[in-house]
Parts: sequence; structure tokens; C-alpha cells
Amino acid sequence: MTLRLSTAGIHQQGLSALLRQQSNVARAQLELTTQQKLINGADDPSGMANAKRLEHALSTLEQQDKDSALVEHRLRTQEQALTDVGTQLDRARQLTVQAGNGALSDADRASIAGELRQIKEAITAIGNRDDGTGNRLFAGSRDGVSPFVVDANGGVSYIGDDGRNQVEVAPGLRVGDTDPGSDLFLRIRTGDGLSRTTAGAGNTGSGVIGSGAVTNTATWAGRSLTVHFTAPDAYELRDDAGGVVASGPYVAGASINAAGIQMTLSGAPAAGDTFTIAKAPTQDVFATIDTLAAALDAPAITAAEKATRQNAIQAALGDISSAQDHFLSARSDTGTRLAALDDAKDGRGAYGLGLETMLSNLRDVDPTEAASRLALQSTALEAAQRTLIKVQQMSIFDLL
Repeated sequence: MTLRLSTAGIHQQGLSALLRQQSNVARAQLELTTQQKLINGADDPSGMANAKRLEHALSTLEQQDKDSALVEHRLRTQEQALTDVGTQLDRARQLTVQAGNGALSDADRASIAGELRQIKEAITAIGNRDDGTGNRLFAGSRDGVSPFVVDANGGVSYIGDDGRNQVEVAPGLRVGDTDPGSDLFLRIRTGDGLSRTTAGAGNTGSGVIGSGAVTNTATWAGRSLTVHFTAPDAYELRDDAGGVVASGPYVAGASINAAGIQMTLSGAPAAGDTFTIAKAPTQDVFATIDTLAAALDAPAITAAEKATRQNAIQAALGDISSAQDHFLSARSDTGTRLAALDDAKDGRGAYGLGLETMLSNLRDVDPTEAASRLALQSTALEAAQRTLIKVQQMSIFDLL
């Protein structure tokens, strides 16, 4: 059987071949220009879908990198703020020790009270610091408001909230943003952090607290225990229900040890005076300073008034020490979060490198292979063009 091809059919086959070769050359040129082999979804639907997923993962990493940088800046700003608070409290403690000097005059103590109030103002300003972008550090999730507001009487109130943003800084890892001011400046344990010893507000003697502490937490069990002076030289230790758990003679400077607590008193208490040791309550740092300043401003002429002032100074020393420990602990926690951000940065780098390698294998062109293919396809295109020209020139009349 003889196969016959029409002239038009031969021309059409040649033209189709020529167009295919032109398409191949154009494709190779486009791959070399864009350096990508996944240009259209139809090229490799599965590969294109995987490439889009990898691109999304890399975009997420890029956003996490920006979020991490912002959180790191805010945490470093918080760390500096807490350091500055610590410096102010160091000075407050020095002034408190100085105020306990019996040789000071009332004017000297008034001067110390004035400096303490300046310290309170400085700490308030620190509590209202922003991160340089207008957002407050310590307002919780209400970072657009100044969290600490001073009223006409000098009292400080908090108008932020207890929120703290958890920011994703790496796949599966979230790090807390700056702490709310309520945690840092308001909820501070007083005394030694576990217990606090106070003198009764109605005391009429000159008894002064030397120290008070819990020696056995199991025996103490968090109870409020009060030393009641039944006479100037005798006491009863009563629990919060009024039951007597211990009693004995009072000797100035001697320790009272009973029910898991130890208390040392000096001076001359009067019958009816009380001294209580109880679970340490929380108190804001502003009230701690205000209470001390008010005690230093109050006149102290009688022995009882001087004892009241001395007891306030002793209580303030413990409260300020606890506040210093509180802010040191907050600084330590801030440092832990900063270390987590450093680790997250390394993790993002390694993970991102792996994603980029996978994406490159899917999408990127091997320049050497693509250039070689372009050269080969260009040669094939040229051959197709020459062949088509030859076919077009053929005619049966050439054989006559």
C-alpha cells in the first residue's frame, strides 16, 4: 500500500513542528530569564501546590522574625526600666536606713520624706514608659494608655489591665510580651515575702520590733499570731481565734519563739500593746513609699510616737527589700524570655534554610542544564526552519 501525503499536509506538519520548536525555545528562554521552572500551574500542579505551601511557610517565618524583633525591643526596654526601678529602690532603702538614725532632727526626716516622694514620682514615670512607638510597656493589653494615674492627693491608680500578649516567634513557640504593671508595681509581697510583723496601731508603750520571721512553716501554718502584753513585763501569744498558744515574761531584746515563729522586741511595751506576725500581704510600691514618707513627716515627741515611727521604718525596710527582690525576679524572667528569643532566632534560621532548599529544588532552574537545553532546542528550531523552507520549495514541475 502506498502512503500519499498532500502538499498541504506536508506543509502543515512542517509548520506544526516549527511551532513546537519555537515554543520549546521560548520556554527555555523564559526559564533562563526567570530562573524558575514552575511558571504556570499547568507545568506541574503538584509541584506548584507544594511550592506555594513552602512560600507561605517562609512568609510566616518572615513575619515571625519581625514580631520577634519587636518583642525583643520591648523586653529590652522593660529590662532597662526594671533596672531603673531597682536603682530608685536602692536609694529608697539608703534613705530608710538613714531615717532610722535617732540623731536626726524632724527637719532632716522631712527632707528624707521629700526625697522619697520624688522617688515615687520617678517610679511612676518609669511605669508609664513607652517602647518608642507610642505603646506603653506596662499597660497590659491596653498599651495605648498611660497605665499609672496620679490623683490630686498623690495616690497612684492603675488603669491598664492584667493582659499580656503571647507572640509566636517560631513555629510552635510563643513568648510573652512585656509584663502588665499590675504584676510588677502593685502585687508585691511585703515583709520578708512570707510573713510580715506589725505593731498595733493603738500601742501606747515604746516597744519596737527588732525582727520577726517564720521558723517552721508547718507549725505556723500561715496563721496570724499576736503578742499581747498583759503587763509591761508579761505577754501572751494568741492565734487569730484568740486562743493562747504561748506565754511568758518579757525581756527586752530576747526572742519570743513559739508556734513556728520568732519575734524580737525591744523597748518598754505597755499593757495592752500588740505585735502581730501574719502572712505577708501584697502592697503596691507607691503605697510602701508613701506610708514611710507619711511616718517621717508625723511629729514624734513622746516615747510612744517615736516607737511608732521606728516601727514604721522597720516595716518599710522589709517592704522595700521585698520590692527589690520582686523587681530582680522580674528582671530574671525578662532575661529568660530574651534568651528564648535568641534560641527562636537560631531555630527560624535553620528551619528557613531547610524550606528554601526544598523550594529551590522544586522551583529553581539549573542554569547549566537550561542553557544546554536552549542551545539544543535552538539548533532543532533552525533545522526545522530549514526543512520547512526546503519543503516549500519542492514542486512536481521540478521533475519534468
